[in-house]
Amino acid sequence: MDIKSVSNAAYFPKDLPGNAKKTPESADNKSKDQLVLSPEAQNLQKSQSSNKNLEEIKGKISNKFYDSSEVLNKVADKILNDIKKK
Repeated sequence: MDIKSVSNAAYFPKDLPGNAKKTPESADNKSKDQLVLSPEAQNLQKSQSSNKNLEEIKGKISNKFYDSSEVLNKVADKILNDIKKK
C-alpha cells in the first residue's frame, strides 16, 4: 500500500485573496507599550514616607488588622455609601 502525503494546496490556493504569506512586522512598525509617570507620582515613588506607609500596611496585614469586624464594617459602609451616590 502506498500512502501519499496530504497537501493543503488544493483547499487553500496561494493566489486567493487573504491567503498571502504574512511577514512579521519589522521592529520599526511595532508599537511599544510605555508607562509615563506624572511628576507627582515620581515624587511619591522617591519619598521615603511612602515606603514607611507600605511597611506599616504590610505589618497590619500580617497582624490581621484588616480582618477585624470593625475594619470590615467600615469598608462595607464606605462601599454602600459609594453605591448609593451613583
